[in-house]
Amino acid sequence: MARVPDVPHDAVDVDADADALDVRVDPAPSDVEPNEFGVTLLADVVLHGRSDTVARLRVQGSDDFHYAAIVVRGGIAELVHFEALGADRYGARIAVGRGETLHLTVVASDFETGIAWLEHQVAQGGMGMGGEPEAAAEPPPPPRIPDVVLGGGFGGRSPGLAPVAPPPAPAPPPMPGPAPPPVAAGPVPPPEAVTPSGGLDGAAPVPAFVDAEVPARVVEGVEFDAIVRLSLADLAPTAGAARKKATALFDPSREIEVAMQLRGLAFADGTPSIISTMLPTKGSEPRRLVFALIPDGPGRGHITVTFTQPPIVTPLAVLALSTPIVAADDDVEGIGADDPRTAVASVAAPPRSIADLPTLVIDESMSRGASELLVTAKIGRTVVKHSVRLPDKSAYVEGIYSELSAVRKTFLESVEDDPDEAADTARRGVRTLGARVATELLGDEVNALLWSRRRRTSQLVLQTSGELDIPWEIVHLVPVGRQRPDPERYFLGDLGLTRWMYGTPRPTVIPVDPTRVVAIAPDYVDHSLDLPRAREEIETIGDLLAGPPRSAADPIEFRQAIQDGFDLLHFAGHGRWRDIAPLGQEIAFAAFSADHDDGSASYTDSDARRDLPELDTAAPTSTPFVFLSACDVGRLRSGATGLGGFAEVFLRGGVGVFIGCSWAVRDDVTALFVRTFYQRTLGENATVGEAVLAARRAAREAGDLTSLAFTVFADPRARLVPRAAADGGDHS
Repeated sequence: MARVPDVPHDAVDVDADADALDVRVDPAPSDVEPNEFGVTLLADVVLHGRSDTVARLRVQGSDDFHYAAIVVRGGIAELVHFEALGADRYGARIAVGRGETLHLTVVASDFETGIAWLEHQVAQGGMGMGGEPEAAAEPPPPPRIPDVVLGGGFGGRSPGLAPVAPPPAPAPPPMPGPAPPPVAAGPVPPPEAVTPSGGLDGAAPVPAFVDAEVPARVVEGVEFDAIVRLSLADLAPTAGAARKKATALFDPSREIEVAMQLRGLAFADGTPSIISTMLPTKGSEPRRLVFALIPDGPGRGHITVTFTQPPIVTPLAVLALSTPIVAADDDVEGIGADDPRTAVASVAAPPRSIADLPTLVIDESMSRGASELLVTAKIGRTVVKHSVRLPDKSAYVEGIYSELSAVRKTFLESVEDDPDEAADTARRGVRTLGARVATELLGDEVNALLWSRRRRTSQLVLQTSGELDIPWEIVHLVPVGRQRPDPERYFLGDLGLTRWMYGTPRPTVIPVDPTRVVAIAPDYVDHSLDLPRAREEIETIGDLLAGPPRSAADPIEFRQAIQDGFDLLHFAGHGRWRDIAPLGQEIAFAAFSADHDDGSASYTDSDARRDLPELDTAAPTSTPFVFLSACDVGRLRSGATGLGGFAEVFLRGGVGVFIGCSWAVRDDVTALFVRTFYQRTLGENATVGEAVLAARRAAREAGDLTSLAFTVFADPRARLVPRAAADGGDHS
């Protein structure tokens, strides 16, 4: 566990009506440290209600940790989870009745497994609690948490709390009786004294090595083995293989699900896509998992391996490899271990609070145009799954966009005659389409869970190994079975959907130096391409930064701006999918003309791949922000053996936030979306998630589909901050 600043004595506080509640907070000793389960004591709190009220318990902390409180009410203990409040503050609301005395033990853990284990202990009554009623005249002391739960020998490590200097100790408020001293540290039980059950009881997470290997080159149609290994000791590579390894922390008492997603490859008959295993014991041989695979046609095969420990759905580690696929009749003699091949990997350990957000996991394997989707939804402690096969993925996606185009065409044809009716018709059309996609792809269990939490879900995170071309923002929640219908709109985009592609950065701080901002709105020589409102987007950025940003007149200057480095890149112009060689996405600069399209006035995703090579995302040196306010550049078109598009290229190149448009959008509504977004982020210090919700709301009021067209790849808690302030923050 990485070391963090010392525990501040005033990190835990209670916000309440002083006339209604007596409060006493006893911070843990300053040398507190986590027990072997990763759980750290922060403070003991005693609450006594003078009248019915609600206490708001607060912790100034870090998103690297989970926070919770063990609440003892009438001799019965329960665990209450803290929620993120913003600005590194976390809190929980605790109801206190008149005359009631509650004892709370506030804890933290940098592993969700630690909190899950603690919750199980509390639920099983393993907290040293008795069932005797409390004495009315004087509250009993806060319950001593057994050493097996919180351990002993606290010393020298803070659970991510802000290093605030402690103020002089204030006099305690009046209490019905004296509060006892903080929980005393007891001896740490030896590891062999704890017998993990393999369930949510948990055990101290331990570091382990994981790796994946494939042959340096494979032949179409010829079966080969992809090997995944797990070990407590370092792993030696196999000669002649494309290989990547990483380290991650696992709970040794719980099963590990090793899942593989493929592109340009298929599982051989009888080979599962997920294998469950356990960590090997100390001194034993590594776990060796074999996945038999068959390559499709010539090109490149891509493999993503994820390691999870249910019920947590966020991967603990991700390995990504690719290997060349040669034709069956090619000469493959002389292929050696030093032949070129691509193997990239990253440890996907996003901030602890990301794992707590409502999550939709879309894992995909693609082979010969067919897609196998495994959908996992997690909200709170509930996890459900659904799998679906799309025999022709490309045709399915194109069908969705064709229907969107038809809805938009009808809207544009009728909006001048009756704007309200046109908007209502468009909304009904998109809602019908989105509901159908939900029914076809998510399945009853996932839909039922999402529908049951529709009014309480925000900041929904979509995690994926590579499914990025379905417009999930337009998916509309649907009731299942006897669930009651609801006339309100519940598009995933309206629920704060943001996306994360495995192995890409997830910064919560985006430093922005005004001298490193590039913003472009081409003045097209072909006036049929004019976008009158695009200039407003650039002016908004300049106004908020108190100075005009840098620009780029053509692809050459644009390439130079990327190579020089930037903090924020904004392009307001035209984009498209190019259906002639070279295939791919492109954005058009001022000299572009459809009549004389020789490529000199366009910048393609292939150009970006060259100018922004894929980074080792385990330690990115920069995580800039990119907003391509242009049609079709927020969407990826997945081919048989790889992904394509600006989103994938920029994200793999180390960009921390990418926003693009998935279909044609209105110039005026786009300008409104952009203006609202930057006013909230650069002007009001809102998070990206908050700003996107505000921008979608503003665009939605225009009655157009544009509000759902924007695809956002980001940590919803990310903020754009001046570089001077950000230099002291967390860039991870």
